[in-house]
Amino acid sequence: MFTLHIGIENLLHNATYLRKQTSAALCAVVKANAYGHGLEIAKYLNDYVDSYAVAFGEEAARLRKFTDKEIYVLCPSADIGDDKVIYSARSENDLQHKRVCAKINTGMNRLGMAPNEFAEFEKLCISKNVEIESVYTHFSDADYAVVQFEKFKSVGIGYKRHCCASNFLLLDRKYHLDMVRCGLALYGYGNGLKPVLSAYAPVYEVRNVKKGDKIGYSLTADRDMTVCIVGVGYADSIKRQKQYFFINGKVCETVGNICMDMCLVDVSGLNVKSGDTAEYIGRNIDGIAVAKQNNTIVYDILTSFGSRCRRIYE
Repeated sequence: MFTLHIGIENLLHNATYLRKQTSAALCAVVKANAYGHGLEIAKYLNDYVDSYAVAFGEEAARLRKFTDKEIYVLCPSADIGDDKVIYSARSENDLQHKRVCAKINTGMNRLGMAPNEFAEFEKLCISKNVEIESVYTHFSDADYAVVQFEKFKSVGIGYKRHCCASNFLLLDRKYHLDMVRCGLALYGYGNGLKPVLSAYAPVYEVRNVKKGDKIGYSLTADRDMTVCIVGVGYADSIKRQKQYFFINGKVCETVGNICMDMCLVDVSGLNVKSGDTAEYIGRNIDGIAVAKQNNTIVYDILTSFGSRCRRIYE
């Protein structure tokens, strides 16, 4: 079974480090099952953060098992009847919720109302007895953030305001305002931070293959080699591209196509045996390296770990 080790010491190091970077309130973004780390991390973070953010109401309901702090729901979502849940609102259609954070579109063109629409939205909230808990926006990139921030600065004066996610928290304090939303940085990606998640799979079998033999699906060996069968596949986040594992002191690459629940790895010349461990993410191969080998970004890798992966909090 693919096993994910969640390092609580590193997690708390990151939370402490981020706390020192700002005087604003700290909101831990734990959407997408806490970026693959599991919502259970909230049990360890509660004394280090002020609130949490998720994507959907259903996530908020699952998170509530681990915290009694306020939870922001950032995407359109049904009400779950919790007075500590704050729903993102963009228009009158969202005012069935009694506490909302008003989403302002300052140029990313994803969700939110235009800055000049906020005053009318505020009147609607007052007429319907809906509390605007905060006003927020989200930046597109570092260069355009300057433009977006100028659009946002005059919106929602008098309310709690937030616009800063992980990369901007570490970039410029002027963006911190009243609260910062920390996602990827909390999990250890950025200067001064420590990766929280490592991932390991078991070696099932080792076998010698002759030149001309088949290896897995659709590959014929072009030489004599030794391969091991590693217990990880598509359902565990492994992509179809060539993958790399660190096994017994060496980076080893997959051969043939990934199988549904297994992959074959070239370990020629190594002393590998059944029961050994193959590192996918860890001290020798980090999440950034895995993302690069898959032509993607680390968000994609971390959030892809399937539900059957075992998570150990240690």
